[in-house]
Amino acid sequence: MKKLNKNIFCWCAAFGLYALFIFIFSYLYPYGADEYFYMHRCKDFADVFTTYFYSYNHNNPRIGLILNNIVLLNGKWLFLILNPLMQLAAVFSVFILIYGKTPDMKTLKNLPSFILIAIMSVFFVAQPDNTLFWIGGACNYSWSVLPFLWLLILLKRIYETKTVPAFSGLSAAALFFGALALGMSNENNSLAAVLILICFIFWCLKTKIKITAPIYIILLGAAAGAVILFAAPGSYNRAAHPLLSFFGEASLLQKAIWHYPKIHDLILKLFFIPLIIPFFLAFELYDSKGKALKNNFFFSSVFTFLTACFLAAALAGAPILGNARAFYSASVMLIVSFVCMLEYFENTYKIKLIRCVSALAVIFFIFIMPFFSLQYIHLHKAERERTAYLQKIKVQGKEKAFLAFSQAADMPLKNLKISYYDVLLDRNAEELLGIPIEITNRKDNELNII
Repeated sequence: MKKLNKNIFCWCAAFGLYALFIFIFSYLYPYGADEYFYMHRCKDFADVFTTYFYSYNHNNPRIGLILNNIVLLNGKWLFLILNPLMQLAAVFSVFILIYGKTPDMKTLKNLPSFILIAIMSVFFVAQPDNTLFWIGGACNYSWSVLPFLWLLILLKRIYETKTVPAFSGLSAAALFFGALALGMSNENNSLAAVLILICFIFWCLKTKIKITAPIYIILLGAAAGAVILFAAPGSYNRAAHPLLSFFGEASLLQKAIWHYPKIHDLILKLFFIPLIIPFFLAFELYDSKGKALKNNFFFSSVFTFLTACFLAAALAGAPILGNARAFYSASVMLIVSFVCMLEYFENTYKIKLIRCVSALAVIFFIFIMPFFSLQYIHLHKAERERTAYLQKIKVQGKEKAFLAFSQAADMPLKNLKISYYDVLLDRNAEELLGIPIEITNRKDNELNII
């Protein structure tokens, strides 16, 4: 009993520390221009949807914007409660997708895997500051990847058991609306979900697996969401923005390959994992004369790697300019592929690979944390000083505020550096902050607002 309690304590400590980590950095990350803009528009619950439909027609049609507006309507405290839970759910979902079950908390056997996934889910994903700790980014990227992970978990279960779980009428309705949300989540997730479902149905028909109505309901919901997303006027209006007009004027070939240089950045930002995975998978496939594909871990690694490639390549239809956050779901799939590959080699060659790589991840975490933390603390301090200054001059009745752009401290690793969109960069900054503004460091600050 004491040993069991000790194991459960270790698991609870791991969950708690990860949730606390997400809470702290979510708290430190200040409101950006998007938050000021949407808070200015959302005064009550009805405004949440009014603002969304306005954005659907003019700017951002993703369903994550509704979550963003609900959070902002209730204040940052709601985000600080929900975000640790959502990020913990994402880590659990990745674990279940890899192992087909939740961690066994009666022993510590799965703890190294959980720690590895948790560390990689923060430091080995595309632009974590914009996708994990920024309210708008979390709602649109890391939160919205959950339905995609759950879809893959369901399909993997059917693939391994060769049976489709039964669902009640109420469950079928929940599946439809969940799939609809998935279809409206992100352009690449949406396309990938629909194509995977279509291919999976054809595979079921070929292998004589009986397809029940819920699978078609999920496909219908995802397809409907994709149609709603891609038919949104907002996406086309955004592309017509003067800063993006060059993309609309480019040839079809240029549009098709426009963002591929950014994939080079993604490879560097993910510490060459996108190159390590195919190298070892291809070598093992050749060495085993194709037999490795019969192993579930190996097959899962191949499948999720190819899914990651598609999720990244699907962005060829959109200009990826100043950031890499749109590659978030691709990087999550690369984490799944990488851990599946480690499990395959550990089980095949009887080496403690997961423990070794997990230990290396912990060492990396300890090494990088001082650099990683400093930039968030610096930015949070600057935001507090700005807020106090604005309150003071408003009380004093002064007619103008003299403000400097907020910038994060420097960071040795590009992917982990904060990319913060200051409200002062918004053309409506004076209206959003409620006072005329003069920028004091404009000449020294050449920021790319895209």
